[in-house]
Amino acid sequence: MTRPEYTPGPAWTYRTRPGEESSRVVIRKKDVEPEDGEVFHISILGVKLRNHKVPGGLQPAMHHAAVARATLDNSLLEPDGAGDDDETWRDGYAVWRQAYDNGDAGVFDIQVAEILGYIEMVVAASGEA
Repeated sequence: MTRPEYTPGPAWTYRTRPGEESSRVVIRKKDVEPEDGEVFHISILGVKLRNHKVPGGLQPAMHHAAVARATLDNSLLEPDGAGDDDETWRDGYAVWRQAYDNGDAGVFDIQVAEILGYIEMVVAASGEA
């Protein structure tokens, strides 16, 4: 089987959590890091991310996550048209980049749906607003 060429721009269907079947992943940027190899920066759109820090308690997108190729290989299903041109992900990327360069951040190598669950757990552990 040929490995897909993941490039910035397109939206992809992926193995979603129940109730988020219309959610899509958009690949925003690809870096190559000496320690981690290919690192893809993605947005996860159309989710219901539980977050007590936002009005209504549900966040509709995770604008930035740094992921390994394995995450994409194990999560993405099919290209699904062009992604959006929302630049909100750049703020998260900048925070990640600085933390990564300082040795304080890493790269997810779990499935996209698992990343969302992990983020919900971290946010919940941060206490109620």
